[in-house]
Amino acid sequence: MASDLHDSSPPSVDRRLDPRLATRIEATVADPEHGDLAFTASGFSRTGAFLRRRDPDTPLPRVGSRIEIVFSWPLETDIPPVRVEATVIRRSEDGVGVRFEIRPEKDSAGRAP
Repeated sequence: MASDLHDSSPPSVDRRLDPRLATRIEATVADPEHGDLAFTASGFSRTGAFLRRRDPDTPLPRVGSRIEIVFSWPLETDIPPVRVEATVIRRSEDGVGVRFEIRPEKDSAGRAP
């Protein structure tokens, strides 16, 4: 059937597995190809976020590239910066979508649960 070849769901349906948080914070991306890049992170979920470039001339990491992100919280929170490894999974004109590379913690013997 021809109808089986096409997705019949409306384009506005959100297929994400995890809900998004509306929080926005500063993020610095350590890109192996371009060096440190300034972004504003938003659309956080348990597994990823969207990084919007602050300057339209900021180069965007390529899809598939592995990057390190440093999230800087507002000073009044007293939360130290947090480093996260991520993979770029989507790229648009104004930024990139990333998937956090979350590794299970190891026990005292160095084994993952």
